[in-house]
Amino acid sequence: MKYFIGAPIPGVYKNKIEMLRAEFRFLTTEPHITIVPPPALPDDDIFIKNVIEVCANTTPINIKLGHLGQFNHRVLYVSVDSPELIKLYENIFEALKLEKEKRGYTPHLTVVKERPKRPIDIDEIKKRAEVKLIPPPEYTLKYITIYHQPKERFIYVPYMEVPLGK
Repeated sequence: MKYFIGAPIPGVYKNKIEMLRAEFRFLTTEPHITIVPPPALPDDDIFIKNVIEVCANTTPINIKLGHLGQFNHRVLYVSVDSPELIKLYENIFEALKLEKEKRGYTPHLTVVKERPKRPIDIDEIKKRAEVKLIPPPEYTLKYITIYHQPKERFIYVPYMEVPLGK
């Protein structure tokens, strides 16, 4: 089974993104901020014990969602401002002895992402997002979510929540 670790976002904002995605028939894993992407984690859940330990030693994190941005013409995202989230990323990678991505960690909230054989009109989606996703919230992250993929080529679903702090 494949896993990844993400930070949840406030329910109202999550609903706004899901409604926007539905408008464009873009169905995928629930909106979240990725902390550890799928290829970095092992295919069994043995790593969870270490993640729980890191999170127990991490106080709740302030997160400020910001402007819309793009990675090339394939990904539309909401920026994330949170030095504490970057520190959590580093602590988890260190505890699990994972290899970091060469391009570094840029926390972001993906709105839509073009897939092979599934082109999207990112400009049109961005126009709608500029109206629907305002104002972006600030919030305190109190737990992270470990997601898993129950079957190959299925979307990832929540596997467990891990609280921050003791």
